[in-house]
Amino acid sequence: MSKEGHGSIKIAKALSLSRNAVRKVIRSGHVEVPGLERDELLTGSLELVRALYDDCRGNLVRVGEKLADSGIEVGYSTLTSFCRRHEIGTAPKQAFGAYHFAPGEEMQHDTSPHTVPIAGKKVALQCASLVMCYSRDLYAQVYRRWSRF
Repeated sequence: MSKEGHGSIKIAKALSLSRNAVRKVIRSGHVEVPGLERDELLTGSLELVRALYDDCRGNLVRVGEKLADSGIEVGYSTLTSFCRRHEIGTAPKQAFGAYHFAPGEEMQHDTSPHTVPIAGKKVALQCASLVMCYSRDLYAQVYRRWSRF
């Protein structure tokens, strides 16, 4: 888009990216947005955090206080995200069964009411939707009234 003469603001809006990210990509000459690379503040303290988590019986506020007492200042959100990434205090999610659907074998149907502004007036409409599980195709249609029968 830049080679076609579009500005970075227009590109950012079209791609839902920040203007700075678009500018960096244009300057670098690469097509892809560079990945975000950060060092974790608690990388060297993994075993300490695990031990404190056990000592504090899962109270991350108290773990943060004990880390601060030992000279490691981190915010609560940093600590909780670190614990989630390293599965401290959470059991890893396990898949429960496997589902294999042939085309047209499984689908989900839903009807739900919506209030939609049409020509300046709010109108109550009923949305009927169908999701085909094999292909994840979605079909939706709107009705003034919906009767399943």
